[in-house]
Amino acid sequence: MKNLIFLLSFVLFYLPYNDFTAQEMIKTEKIEECNFLNCRLPLCKCSDTDRPMSVHFDDTPMMVSLTFNGVLTSSHSRYIKKILNPLYKNPNGCPIQATFFIAETGNGTTDYCFAQTLFNNNNEIGVSAPKYSCPYTDCDSLGQYFRKWRSDSAEENILKQKKNIANKSRINKSFLRGFRVPFLDQRGNAHFKALKKFGFKYDSSVVVGPEDIKRHNGLRLWPHTMDFPANYSCPTCPTKKSLCNGQSNCSMSSVWIFPLHYLNVESKFPCPTLIRDDIADNRLENKNCLPKELINSTILTDFLVENFKRHYTTNKAPYIINIELSWFDKFGDVLTEALVDFVSKATTVKPDGLVKKTDVYFLSIARILDWIEYPAPLNVIASKWLWDCDGVHFDYDEECDSIKKVMEAAEELEEAKRRNQTARLELHTETLFKNGILSTVIAVFLFSIVFTILYDKYS
Repeated sequence: MKNLIFLLSFVLFYLPYNDFTAQEMIKTEKIEECNFLNCRLPLCKCSDTDRPMSVHFDDTPMMVSLTFNGVLTSSHSRYIKKILNPLYKNPNGCPIQATFFIAETGNGTTDYCFAQTLFNNNNEIGVSAPKYSCPYTDCDSLGQYFRKWRSDSAEENILKQKKNIANKSRINKSFLRGFRVPFLDQRGNAHFKALKKFGFKYDSSVVVGPEDIKRHNGLRLWPHTMDFPANYSCPTCPTKKSLCNGQSNCSMSSVWIFPLHYLNVESKFPCPTLIRDDIADNRLENKNCLPKELINSTILTDFLVENFKRHYTTNKAPYIINIELSWFDKFGDVLTEALVDFVSKATTVKPDGLVKKTDVYFLSIARILDWIEYPAPLNVIASKWLWDCDGVHFDYDEECDSIKKVMEAAEELEEAKRRNQTARLELHTETLFKNGILSTVIAVFLFSIVFTILYDKYS
């Protein structure tokens, strides 16, 4: 009887303070297989094809994210302005959004001013690398001069580019939450520790291959946290154990993976990217991709639309579209026409063979993550409680010169402050000399030294 009373007392006392959340159960490391009991939103999500179950399928938005990676130059702006035309709106009345993973070249060609314009228009700015080159594969054929990213070099590079964007685009570091590896290089994972260390929310570099899609009956994977192993082939996906160095109280729930998926059209040309990138030995199989000589706007639109339908008609997993900014240098008009055609069809008010407008949202990855952590039905989103755009003045034609003038004015102000501080110091010193105070102090100091020397010598 005493034991029963003690047990009831323990339960009544203990449960209010310990709700057995996912993180507490993960920390104990008693359960290795991810399931609903040990992994719950908003802190944790298993790697699977399941949407957040708190929202009915019909009330789940179809979330699409146009993601651009690489060196953003002024020559790209005319294409991007066409694609992100504010006339293309989401069902809640807000213009469509995108995510840009900004890299550097080292020669000053990155247009950080335009990056700020994109950010001011409700787009997300993410981080890539200070030198847009493969971090784990020698794709530049440097031979003995190639240096593969290790933990320390990954931290150095990622932090450097995060500071570049923050300082040169005048974007607060707290908004730089996402990362993508240059050219989706799949040969290493040293960057994951850096993402955890520097407070990033997600990585979008991993590609789910055809075999894994087939194994999941054609369903696409939803984004997931890294507390448990990935439910698809990912040799470089780190485990909690490898990242936490055996620490039992370490959690990886702060870092999400937004996977990309292989694309194909009419079951042909399976490819990890919309346009083939010829990078050898980076674990991305591209030999069956569409030959570049066959590329035109029609077939690119078919790629975008057909793969969209695979997401939309099955489990509504977010459709993350990877676009290399360098593609605009060679296929600018063709690629832009295809993207504009796809966006136009998906955002049209009336059904037009693709989908009705009421549930398709073009968003940044950060906004998609907000929804996954705290799912809301379509009627709540439509009321602008979520993904609001009030107070945002959409103007992609804003002259960068005006922003540069503000930046230059800020720099001049800082320089003026430094000059003012120097002038104050000089004035203070001059005042001391005029009043004879400083001269008196120096004379007393010298006299003390001479007196000490003589006293030591003759005493």
